[in-house]
Amino acid sequence: MDKISLGTIQNMNSISPSAKTTPSEAQESFKNYLQGALENVNETQAQSNAATQALMNGNMDNLHQVMITAEKASVTLQTTLEIRNKVVEAYQEIMRMQV
Repeated sequence: MDKISLGTIQNMNSISPSAKTTPSEAQESFKNYLQGALENVNETQAQSNAATQALMNGNMDNLHQVMITAEKASVTLQTTLEIRNKVVEAYQEIMRMQV
């Protein structure tokens, strides 16, 4: 697992449903989780760009590693976009609910 995922899962597991958390604590925890996930996506993209640049400059000759890094970056970005789409869809569904 990625470093952010492992730490976040451990933090999320430490909060049990019976634990009384305030709404502000829950918001802060969720904000930190999202921020860490986005930083992870950004870091993966930066690694892919650096590997591609190194290959183009002749500093790296392992094309397979560059392609693996690029695919990893692509998958993380696509996953992030799909999660965003699902969150927006859920928000829109909640807004359409009649009270």
